[in-house]
Amino acid sequence: MVTFNYNPDDKVLTATFSGRLDTIAVMKLSEIIQIKLPMTDGKSEEKIVFDLRDVDYISSSFIRICVNVAKQAAPGNFSIAHCQPFIKKTFKISGLDDILHVS
Repeated sequence: MVTFNYNPDDKVLTATFSGRLDTIAVMKLSEIIQIKLPMTDGKSEEKIVFDLRDVDYISSSFIRICVNVAKQAAPGNFSIAHCQPFIKKTFKISGLDDILHVS
């Protein structure tokens, strides 16, 4: 479902997701992600990367989590990496591909 890797040298927290991120799966993930995020004064100074290499479906609930985490990160410190083309297209259609730094 999700694994976390923190690189203290680069101050990068990578959350690697797998499988279907449907509404039911995302309900469980939301709490886990909030616990793992390093926060200082309500903002995360570390870079946060959501790696979607092994994800084959995302729901609007997952998109909401992405937006919330991006708001908690310092400007430019949140990105979504390794999207499948159809998932990248979902972010593009929603108009969030540039804001969330989707690649």
